Amino acid sequence: MSRIFEVEQPAATGLNLNLEQDLNAAQRAAVLAGPGPKLVIAGAGSGKTRTITYRVAHLIGQGVAPSDILLVTFTNKAAKEMLNRVESLVGPVASQVWGGTFHSIGNRLLRKYADRVGLKPNYSILDTEDQRSLVKICIADAKIKTEEKRFPTPRVVQDLLSYAFSTERALSSVIEERAPHFIQWTEDLQRIGIRYMTKKKESNAVDYDDLLRYWLQLIQEHPDVTKQLGEQFKYILVDEYQDTSINQAKIVEMIAAQNGRNLMVVGDDAQSIYKFRGAHYDNILDFPKRNEGTEVFKLEENYRSTPEILNFTNASIGNNNHQFDKTLVSMRDKGCLPVIVPVNDLYQEAGFVATRIQQLLDEGVRLKEMAVLYRAHMHSSILQAELIKRGLRYEIRSGVRFFEQAHIKDVVAHLKVLENPFDEMAWRRLLLMLPRVGNATVTKIWNAVNQSADPLNTFLQEPTSRLVPAGAKDAFVRFQKDLQMLLSLKDRDDTPGLIQAVLDTNYVEFMRATYTGIQNRTEDVQQLALFARSYPTLSEFLTEMILLGEMYGQDVDSSDDDQVVLSSIHQAKGLEWKVVFIIRMCEGEFPSERALGEHEGEEEERRIFYVAATRAEDELYITHPMVDMGFRGGGQMMQPSRFIREVRFTLYEQGEVRSTPQYRY
Repeated sequence: MSRIFEVEQPAATGLNLNLEQDLNAAQRAAVLAGPGPKLVIAGAGSGKTRTITYRVAHLIGQGVAPSDILLVTFTNKAAKEMLNRVESLVGPVASQVWGGTFHSIGNRLLRKYADRVGLKPNYSILDTEDQRSLVKICIADAKIKTEEKRFPTPRVVQDLLSYAFSTERALSSVIEERAPHFIQWTEDLQRIGIRYMTKKKESNAVDYDDLLRYWLQLIQEHPDVTKQLGEQFKYILVDEYQDTSINQAKIVEMIAAQNGRNLMVVGDDAQSIYKFRGAHYDNILDFPKRNEGTEVFKLEENYRSTPEILNFTNASIGNNNHQFDKTLVSMRDKGCLPVIVPVNDLYQEAGFVATRIQQLLDEGVRLKEMAVLYRAHMHSSILQAELIKRGLRYEIRSGVRFFEQAHIKDVVAHLKVLENPFDEMAWRRLLLMLPRVGNATVTKIWNAVNQSADPLNTFLQEPTSRLVPAGAKDAFVRFQKDLQMLLSLKDRDDTPGLIQAVLDTNYVEFMRATYTGIQNRTEDVQQLALFARSYPTLSEFLTEMILLGEMYGQDVDSSDDDQVVLSSIHQAKGLEWKVVFIIRMCEGEFPSERALGEHEGEEEERRIFYVAATRAEDELYITHPMVDMGFRGGGQMMQPSRFIREVRFTLYEQGEVRSTPQYRY
């Protein structure tokens, strides 16, 4: 006879739960809400996390078993933070709450129900590198002939497959919209997608998307399991609901349908800015329509920004038609108006921002308390150079430092071989981009051309093409012609034109097939051409490129976290700084021309601007260049962004840069 031991579970203490003292009226109403579907519209800086954690703590204090509560977040960091806060309120019992990301919760459930979806419980989860390696195998298995035109790399293929799943769209439709240059490969990509799914099943492996795919399949095809999950999770809370994909919303709403729709979703429709990742705006906007009897709570008391900043942001987002009406009210004392600063061009913009940062630093504001936000990563290029010149430390949050990006280095390699044909590393970088050319062939070519007095001229001759494999010859000859074209432009002392000309070569084909976000990368190259306008010769430009990197490396102490933050607005969501600069606020840049061509694109762009402006606590500066230096027609006047022009002029202060120095390096 076995002995039975009863283990006493720690009880909720409730000692630190003081709803009257710790919450405002709107937060308290959401926390104390009864059963049924709830939508909490949590404006920027309104205490969203506090509301969610107190809601969980309150449920536990009311006798709901912690293991009956499901708390879904978008990052593991957010889940950990929230559960730690719950524990500080109710004690160790908080560890029994089912908390985590959609993917981590899906994984826990699939380990239990794996057999229902054709998996074994010991399935493997493929990381990003594993996924791309498996896609590469599937491409090889497909035996696709790619001599005439480059086939997309595994990274690009995986990106297309993932987006199709997240948006529940046919792969052919996704290719047509996001990668029309691959339309000729549509059938092949569809076959690869099917093969990829088959190979994963054969390997008893899943990728990140599969954790959602199989979870959704589980509840759609097995009503008994859906019922069990509904009985297990008597209360479900989901954070950042405006960022959920179609399938994520389906999952939680289908489970909640089994528990009396005890589902509370929290988010801010005005901060829905991730459509490009597959987020579905209607998930939050139409939640009350899909869940009859939804009670809506609005958190409108803002504890972050000054009244002046909120008046400005409220006026801006008020121009959107499709949204929940709300008005943020500041709980802080009066501050200063946001400042709109017209600048002559990109160089003066960089000069103004750097100068103001130095002034604020002198006034006692730390570098890490300031941020420069922008719509696209490329918008930071000239500013980065200016900050380096002035010895101002900065941290990039939007990706790799502009001049260290792979595609920028590719373009610079073209320039290097034109300027210094003896640069072996530049040659190797270029040659390894060619299809069916490996290290052995590159070494053979280099040894041949390096022996001559003029390696570039030797390379361009017909005999050099005999050194490559037959299958690589056509691409090699095209590359020779591209270099010949670039060489003919070199002597014009037009480095910007030379950089722009690289986009007229077959390098663009390589870029499209190799990297994701092709349009952004193309614009990066065009931005590099703008930066090069400051240098009279190619040699000076290349020299400065190296020296800027060297200067930054010598200046930065990796242990020093006191650095100005440079970030895309998407990366800045959820963060805050005392002082925020929003740069490049002009028509065609922000809102972007591409977004304006999309369905409801203007409203999403305005939400992006709203997110940027609401990051500011004390001071907000918005700059807009007045002269277009870019590829759309240099020298033309530029209009301030419509997001500036549509706000009443009494809600901001007009700045003026009195001196007009030419910020050239």
